[in-house]
Amino acid sequence: MNIYTNKKKTIFRWFILPWIIGLILIFLAVGLVTDMDKNLKPIVALDNVSSEELYQLDLKRSYAEGVKLDENLPLYTEGTDNSVGILLIHGFTGSPYEMHELSAYLNSFGYSTYSVRLPGSGTTPENLNEFTYKDWYESLKFGYFALKNSCNQVYVAGQSLGGLLASAVGYYNEVSGIIMLNPAFKIKDWRFQFIPLMQLFNSISKKSDFDANYAGYFYDVWPLKGMYQLYLTQKYVKKKLHDYDSPVLLVQAIEDEVVDYKGVLRYFENIKAKDKKKVLVEGKEDMHVLTLSKNSKQQFVFEAISNWIKEKSNVQR
Repeated sequence: MNIYTNKKKTIFRWFILPWIIGLILIFLAVGLVTDMDKNLKPIVALDNVSSEELYQLDLKRSYAEGVKLDENLPLYTEGTDNSVGILLIHGFTGSPYEMHELSAYLNSFGYSTYSVRLPGSGTTPENLNEFTYKDWYESLKFGYFALKNSCNQVYVAGQSLGGLLASAVGYYNEVSGIIMLNPAFKIKDWRFQFIPLMQLFNSISKKSDFDANYAGYFYDVWPLKGMYQLYLTQKYVKKKLHDYDSPVLLVQAIEDEVVDYKGVLRYFENIKAKDKKKVLVEGKEDMHVLTLSKNSKQQFVFEAISNWIKEKSNVQR
């Protein structure tokens, strides 16, 4: 019995324990690197470039990256006047496609809209693993200045990861308001906290509940290195919540299958902007991507957004 016990202790001490310690050290090292986030900055000024030229440059960037479907390209739609422009930012593993219906709805009020395409999106999952959160942020310059150079007011709206990026744009740049749709402040899946470690050993993970109707517009897998960049975006943005001063609208689904809505509300309370509003969305299915037609509350969400913009812009439609 003692020999057996001693053998188990030896195996644990010399074979299992070193692996455990090694993994802990790797995790801590990744955590230290995470804490060394590079600061984002105001988007580089492109005041002297026309809106159409900026749009064409953005399209060229997308084609060069391998975008094949028109629905996955950035989309710039001018309004009937130059009063209001809205920058629309899609979520992780999504594409501009998911914002097209919201874009059309807002454009019907005469607003200009620009649906951006984040680098790595609308091409291949492997491509999404090649970019950083700083690349995502900096890619917004085309849409932001296309609107800023042609509109009196610019609002920025984002979904999930896009909600985090929208808040970053609002923090560093001049905007009239920030709209966050199910922002990814807190992910439900407990494994997400280990993504700094997981992405070191695996680059792709299969989605368990992918809707094949959206193949081509959304990835059917999770690019884990890209997800690590989502993790960094989340961590970076949380540090800035106390310093927001732009008006903020939060639209959050109670039954969001990806984001923990109670966690999102806690972070929303930490936003120190005096002018902030939350709209809770009730529903049972397909509640994470609020802008798709399969979402039964799509119209409710669209009206909440347009009504808030009307109120803040003082433009009668």
